[in-house]
Amino acid sequence: MSKEQATNKETKGAAAGGGLRSIESITPPQILEELKSGVLGQDAALKFVSVAIYKHTTGKVPGNIILIGNSGTGKTTIMNNIQRLYNELPEYAPFRSIAIINANLLVDSDRMEFRPERLLTAVEQRARSVIGHPPTASELKEAMERATICVDEIDKMSSILAGKPNAIGVALQQGLLTLTEGDRVPIKTHVMVNGEEKLATIEIDTKGMMFICGGAFEGLYDQVFSRVTNPSSGESLRSVAVRNADGQVTIEVRFSLADYFKIEDLFTYGMVPQFIARLDNVVLLSELAVDSLKSILMRALDSPFLRSKRYLNVMGIDLEIEDLAASILAEQAEKHSRTGARALRTIFSKIINPIEFDPWGSGALEDAEGNRKRLLVTAPMVRRALGL
Repeated sequence: MSKEQATNKETKGAAAGGGLRSIESITPPQILEELKSGVLGQDAALKFVSVAIYKHTTGKVPGNIILIGNSGTGKTTIMNNIQRLYNELPEYAPFRSIAIINANLLVDSDRMEFRPERLLTAVEQRARSVIGHPPTASELKEAMERATICVDEIDKMSSILAGKPNAIGVALQQGLLTLTEGDRVPIKTHVMVNGEEKLATIEIDTKGMMFICGGAFEGLYDQVFSRVTNPSSGESLRSVAVRNADGQVTIEVRFSLADYFKIEDLFTYGMVPQFIARLDNVVLLSELAVDSLKSILMRALDSPFLRSKRYLNVMGIDLEIEDLAASILAEQAEKHSRTGARALRTIFSKIINPIEFDPWGSGALEDAEGNRKRLLVTAPMVRRALGL
């Protein structure tokens, strides 16, 4: 969404209601509906995120959470859609300073020190962009102290690495723990003073910030799987009936982390208990099922199908896909549970790349209205390209 579109939406929203709503009136179910328009297949996780946002924006209690999910399940998508939510709702204008930063950038590996100024620099840059003009000290301080901090790849900062203590991981978790508990961090920056830009030191209080940590925690899956399948555990994997795209039903034994996860598993993995205790919720993202992957393929803003559709539209070609073909693609992507929605891009590229290179020589074009062409991706085309 452009700045002009966002401004128009804010103006219409304010005009329709005769002014801005109170922050308290934007309830978690309403937040959920807004987030669902940009995040598909993770409704259960989004409920936790919606509550966290409500807690943060009303300022009553901290809304810090940790998102755990395989690559491609939507952690970064959720973070980006929180930013979109803040940008689109005029009531959330004070909370638009959101920074997404990789966990390993927050620690000085040479001196094993946590570097909060790196995090605050990212927040400051975003705050200045949101304010839109050279800020005063009070403007900058207010925008930064209401920020949302998204720390990605937190799992890479485990306190245990290859079975040995990892000092960098301990430094990061202890440093983030201090910030989530509320710390006052001085920063030197330039602000407007009596109409002139001057160097000043501002003390930033982090207690009003929201922290969203995310990670794939790939080793956690193997760790919990080993625990569950140990003969002495008293637990067993579950069998489920699975219907494929052609209607055939098979019985498969599947492992889902959400079914067996215990908070103690994170401690065994190498997360410091005191750090985890400062997080309001540990949110496990679902492994994307066939229906969710199909919806992502057909409807997601970054869908590989929709990107190809826009690309071919430039050439006067209308790209379409059969329902069965979409189901087969989603079914194949679902088999790659460790890469989630990213598998859709790889699998769909096997079908579409030759077409994008030379649609006119593909033999699949049909005449359409208005001197245009139509290209329909069929189930036989998918099976042939994927060797099924």
